[in-house]
Amino acid sequence: MRIAATLALSAVVAASHIPLAQADELTIAAGAGYRRPVTEAIAAYEAQSGAKVGQVYGNLGQVFAQARESGRIGMVCGDRAMLEKAEGLAFTRFVPLGQGRLVVGYRQGLSLGAPEEIARDDIKRVAIPDEKNAVYGVAGRQYLDKSGLSAKVDAKLLAVATVPQVTAYLVSGEVDAGLLNASDAMGAQDKIGGYLPVDPALYEPIRIDCGVLDERAAQGLAEFLDTDAVRDIAKKYGM
Repeated sequence: MRIAATLALSAVVAASHIPLAQADELTIAAGAGYRRPVTEAIAAYEAQSGAKVGQVYGNLGQVFAQARESGRIGMVCGDRAMLEKAEGLAFTRFVPLGQGRLVVGYRQGLSLGAPEEIARDDIKRVAIPDEKNAVYGVAGRQYLDKSGLSAKVDAKLLAVATVPQVTAYLVSGEVDAGLLNASDAMGAQDKIGGYLPVDPALYEPIRIDCGVLDERAAQGLAEFLDTDAVRDIAKKYGM
């Protein structure tokens, strides 16, 4: 596929570019599917505080590795269950950000009446994020298995690293449908055919938190995340 190499490269760059020029500057890492709400929350914090916050995005496997190797990431945001299991990272506390929601998106020119219609014969290719390291890849696999769709859909799956890559394939029309989160689908809704929420009973609850690694550097942002302003941003993005 013509955009596959570009997407793969951009995922690595997004996950590996960490501003190291200022040792005291806070850098926050987050799952790529939450780039939009996290970016908006950080912009609001910077406007209020005058502080600058570096940002790193990728699947959680990538950002965990960056946090371990760089030693410069003060906070990591993602699925609480995966944060708690992250090897080599000692979080001092967790700050709630929102609730993650799995959806099925579809490209322009198609219409789906229900998420399970990804099993239709005319749906030829379905993108899914990394089923081990991306929160919505894990949730997508749970959905397919619990709904009984695996037998019909697995052969159609196209595995990618992150949720934004699923969205990019939907926008380009190179896949018919994709498993992603509501936040990214909402951000691209004018460029895709639409999206449908998946029954939450068909995947484990996705609690999105920010784990603090550096209390001194992250204190101001951690306090800001626990405000009505950030809760409103989370709701705006379907969290």
